[in-house]
Amino acid sequence: MDYKLESCSADNNVWNHVKSCWRNQCEDLDEDFDFYAQSSMSVLDDLALSPSKNAKVFVLYRESNEKKEPLVIFQANSTHLPGFDGRVLRIRHMVMSPNYDYGDVNKEEYKEILVETFARATALAVSELESKHVKFHFRTPSDLYFFREMRPSLEEEEEIKDVKAYGAWISFSLVVAEA
Repeated sequence: MDYKLESCSADNNVWNHVKSCWRNQCEDLDEDFDFYAQSSMSVLDDLALSPSKNAKVFVLYRESNEKKEPLVIFQANSTHLPGFDGRVLRIRHMVMSPNYDYGDVNKEEYKEILVETFARATALAVSELESKHVKFHFRTPSDLYFFREMRPSLEEEEEIKDVKAYGAWISFSLVVAEA
């Protein structure tokens, strides 16, 4: 499968595409889209239509046969935070598509999507939202467990240092961003 990460704006219609696809998924699953992930969606809705230089909404798509299936959305912002030297890329309000929240999901596919989201969101720190540090906030205890299990692998990466898992967060610093 091919995955792609894209930011939302009022100009590119990405956000409307996500909402349309997810509305259809909710209807297929007999759920009400207007109440779907309401606390995160209301925050993401405003930011998706009015992103700034340092704060945006991103969508992870799976592409096949010229069809774009939105899988995950999240807020990414780069800012200065107490306790960090330099900018911190924060990934928050991560929402999976209704098919993954309500449907019968293959565990391996779910893991693959989490890994893709993690890798592509982290890459934003060395590109579009340049930051020396990354902090992920997880939406479920299962997601947090998955990334806590991944922590030893992160600690072995030469480009990553100071890996910490606490509460619903995992944070680390990027060595490549220091150059």
